[in-house]
Amino acid sequence: MKFLFFFLDGIGLGPDDPHSNPIAATDMPTLQELLNGHKLVEGVPPLDCDRATLLALDACMGVEGRPQSASGQAALLTGINVPAELGYHYGPKPNKEIAKTIKNGNLFSHIKSKGLRADLLNSFPPRYFEGLNSGRRLAGAIAQAVLDSGGQLRTKDDLFNGRALSADFTGLGWREHLGYPQTPVISPYEAGHRIAKLAEELDFAMFEYWPSDFAGHHQDMTAARQLLIDFDQVLAGILSHWDMENGLLLITSDHGNMEDITTRRHTMNDVPAVIIANPKIRHPFTQGLSQLSDIAPNILALYP
Repeated sequence: MKFLFFFLDGIGLGPDDPHSNPIAATDMPTLQELLNGHKLVEGVPPLDCDRATLLALDACMGVEGRPQSASGQAALLTGINVPAELGYHYGPKPNKEIAKTIKNGNLFSHIKSKGLRADLLNSFPPRYFEGLNSGRRLAGAIAQAVLDSGGQLRTKDDLFNGRALSADFTGLGWREHLGYPQTPVISPYEAGHRIAKLAEELDFAMFEYWPSDFAGHHQDMTAARQLLIDFDQVLAGILSHWDMENGLLLITSDHGNMEDITTRRHTMNDVPAVIIANPKIRHPFTQGLSQLSDIAPNILALYP
């Protein structure tokens, strides 16, 4: 069983309004073909199609206030309703309580404890590791889960050798913003193909995409629409290489944001969960999925 968890930061199910919602304003042919022509907007899920199921997940999980990254991601990673345990939503980086919850057991550590292979496909630049080692930077929830499982984060060398991907898919951000002009640049479609190829080597693979949340906070419609176009091409690349009979691809988020560019703040909208696989794998997996903390138990059930 191959599982690919594609995490899109800050993507909620907003109104079908192209003036305020980049997702409503942008054609995404690969995703829309999977969803029988539908877009990721409120009112569409639940939807079951030939190759994919679309559900709406509650990111608030019964706790007042706007969902935040650390507590939402920790819920996805652990299967624990972290905001309910804390009594509040928290982010962007884990506080001591959230860090302890992640350390006590997460998807990476649970799957690896069964003798299986689990890893994050993102690469991290040297300055990221320098920040962690000096204490000036805190790891995000997903990176921390990898480290707590005894794993190592992929590096610049992994990116240059084709063994990882940059957070922007293509590597262009490393050239233009991080000061690595020799970074190999690939197309979004090629990035998707690489994600699928690397995921094939693992039992559980995850990729974290945070620029979507960044675009939402900056209320940038143009940037948001381009990110969605790029993501759709990445998805096309993944599907060109993905084994639909023996693998499951999950696309979901931690909270809403980019679907409403009228505000810089996170939204309280449900988030989409797109589950792509053959029906025999997909339908059992989707049972009982209603909020973020339901994801991890259903993933772990695939690895008895």
